Amino acid sequence: MQSDVLIESIDTHTGGEPTRIITGGLNREVFEGGTVQEQRDKFAEEFDHLREFLLKEPRGHDDMFGAITVPPSRDDVDLGLFFMDNGGYLDMCGHGTMGVVTALIETGRLEAKSRLRIETPAGVVSARPEMSEDGRVDRVAVQNITSYIVDNVEVTLSLGGRTVVVPVDVVHAGNVFALVPASAVDLAVATENTDKFVELGLEIRRTINQEFDLRDPLSGKSTTVDITEFYESDNDADRNVVIFGEGQVDRSPCGSGTCAKMTLLHDKEELDLNERYQYESVIGTRFEGELQDHEDRDGIRVMTSEVAGSAYIVATHTFLRDPEDSVPGFSV
Repeated sequence: MQSDVLIESIDTHTGGEPTRIITGGLNREVFEGGTVQEQRDKFAEEFDHLREFLLKEPRGHDDMFGAITVPPSRDDVDLGLFFMDNGGYLDMCGHGTMGVVTALIETGRLEAKSRLRIETPAGVVSARPEMSEDGRVDRVAVQNITSYIVDNVEVTLSLGGRTVVVPVDVVHAGNVFALVPASAVDLAVATENTDKFVELGLEIRRTINQEFDLRDPLSGKSTTVDITEFYESDNDADRNVVIFGEGQVDRSPCGSGTCAKMTLLHDKEELDLNERYQYESVIGTRFEGELQDHEDRDGIRVMTSEVAGSAYIVATHTFLRDPEDSVPGFSV
């Protein structure tokens, strides 16, 4: 057996959404050091081919997701963590954080503290693992970085030969979300509509980023939408389908997306502090969230929220590459 690459991973799923956690085989001297954001950026500059190698076919697929642990830059933090998808990198990921905490604790790589502090490119978040008597992680609650409304815009789309003006709420919740009522595009949140949601989600993100000068209301800096989140309301639990990367469909309800949606509901006076919120994915899995606190900064309501879900280890891998193999990571 010949191989010029040997990378090890643990795979988990959280509410159906995968996370491939890289545990060995990287030349970490090249990118480790500094903040987690700086380490992520160094990895992207030097090793982006490994992201494609690990996440795309033939070793992954177009909807694979990945995470890499690194040393944090602060002494009061337990873990550094950054995230990658088929199109690049995200600043924060709730489902991925749940998967990493579950996998590292259950394999003895991380102490099961009552609360863990994790440095991500978006900032420091905390995770609260809920343990069973046999040492399993039953659930992980993630307290996200603070979230807030960025802007409200209208996007003009062509739907079935007619022009439709779609209202979009832009919310920062670790990533920047474009939240869109599914009814505005005449679609139900269901698996048979995911191809249409992908097309519309990418178009909405592209249109907003090209046509609007979004400014973060706290920093005043220019910002762009990362993710499109379509949602619908229900008496039992609201539902969503989340589109990110180069057209990935989140199988989970999206952790940071749940925080964004709760922030929007609070802004509309439809969700109170400490009120439990159920959010359901396009495949029927659920996260539970709660707005824990808020403060006003320069007239902007800034929310602190927590979202909880369960993750499960599904595989361990050793990835190889034969030097004679001319097929790189690819998408179809």
